[in-house]
Amino acid sequence: MIKDFKLGEYVEETTYEVRFYYDPSGGFAFPCDKDGSLIVTKNTNPAAIDNYHWCLKNPDRFKWCFNHVVECRHSWREPNTGICNCGNKIKLYNEYLGACECPHCGQWWSISGQMLNPVYTWSKGDDWDYEY
Repeated sequence: MIKDFKLGEYVEETTYEVRFYYDPSGGFAFPCDKDGSLIVTKNTNPAAIDNYHWCLKNPDRFKWCFNHVVECRHSWREPNTGICNCGNKIKLYNEYLGACECPHCGQWWSISGQMLNPVYTWSKGDDWDYEY
C-alpha cells in the first residue's frame, strides 16, 4: 500500500464573467469580480483588455447582452494522493485502467493506493479479444 494515503476531496469554486453577446451564439466574456470589475493578471493578454474596452465603447453592437455579470460555479474532485516508495508525493488518478504511474520512479499504483506490477506485465485476457 501507498504511504500516507489521503482521499481526494470535492472542490467548489465560484467565478464571475462580464459578458457582451451580439446574439445567443457569440460574443465576448471576460473574467471579473462579483461587482463586474475586470480581473487583470500578469498573464492577461493585452488584446483581451483592448477587446473589453472596445465592447464598452460599442454598446449598440450587443443587442442580446451588454455588460452583464454572470456567476459561474465550477466543481471537481481532486484525486487521491499518497507517498510513493521513492518518497515523492503523487496524485492517484485514472491514467490507464484505474491506475497511474509515479512520474518520479515509474512505479504503478491503483487509484486506491495499491502497488501494481508494471503495465507491460498485465494479462490481456478474453476482455481484450475483440473481433471487428
